[in-house]
Amino acid sequence: MNALSTKTKEINENKIAIAAAIIPFSIAGVLIRIALNRLETYPGAPVFSIVYAQWIGCFIMGIAATNKNFLFSWYHPSHPAISTGLCGSITTFSSWQLAIFEEFANYNADPHTRGKNVLAAISQFLVTIAMSLNGLRFGQHVGQWLSEEIEKRRVNFIEPKVIPRGFSLQYLTKSDYLTILFGFLSWLGVIFAAIFSHYQKELALACVFAPVGALTRWYLSFYNGKIPSFPVGTYIANIFGTIVLAAISIVNSSPHVPMIACPVIQGLADGYCGCLTTISTFMVELTTLARKHSYIYGFFSIVIAQCFMFVMMGSYVWSQGVNPSCR
Repeated sequence: MNALSTKTKEINENKIAIAAAIIPFSIAGVLIRIALNRLETYPGAPVFSIVYAQWIGCFIMGIAATNKNFLFSWYHPSHPAISTGLCGSITTFSSWQLAIFEEFANYNADPHTRGKNVLAAISQFLVTIAMSLNGLRFGQHVGQWLSEEIEKRRVNFIEPKVIPRGFSLQYLTKSDYLTILFGFLSWLGVIFAAIFSHYQKELALACVFAPVGALTRWYLSFYNGKIPSFPVGTYIANIFGTIVLAAISIVNSSPHVPMIACPVIQGLADGYCGCLTTISTFMVELTTLARKHSYIYGFFSIVIAQCFMFVMMGSYVWSQGVNPSCR
């Protein structure tokens, strides 16, 4: 690194191209998450299935975060596409919070005591935190190795200088236009799949709703710098997504849902809520904030999310019972 001459490269940050790049990566992210859930859901599974998606997403996030400058220099939208679009959609904060509440409430009516309910909820919490942190750290280690290998093959070290251009069309390049076209066509493709598909419609609908959730989270990330010690944007995305998932779960717990609505409900849960909320960014923030601020941020994120779950879902489940129409 010291032997390399440093060059500065000006990079136009165009938010239209970034938004377009996030679309196909969010679709890929939700498909990976759903595929891993289905693959790892079987009788006698040693651990709950969602934890694999959390680990994979955090692992990729670790690689992307370590090689941020390289991705910026190569093609600027590639970094938010991978970190916000892909990793943020593979991982999900809202489903994690729902899983913790379901263990507290013994949602599936497993034959054990209330004390075991608490232990199961603690297991959901600790295993997910541990696996997500492990995935992030391992990804950072792999990313550092890749970064060293890239530097060995470079003549000059390129330091990107990002120039914000907002949503202006003036500075778009040919690559940006191709990215916008591909993003639009990929979203249009899954919309047509959702309309005309008669098989796995909930999967197609999840792909339709995924970019909406991911783009909402990306837009909210603009507010992360308002309070340096507390990422407001990610916090709002995770809490709001958890509230929406709680409302969807209440509808799903009712016996009066028409079967035609079931794919939409599942698509919203997996696509919109799953991609609006994220653990990969959450873990990066927990590991980069000062220790005191990290504990405060993590505490309020999890406790407030569980409060909404208990007030919303708990009041329904413990008064009306669980009779889901959609399974």
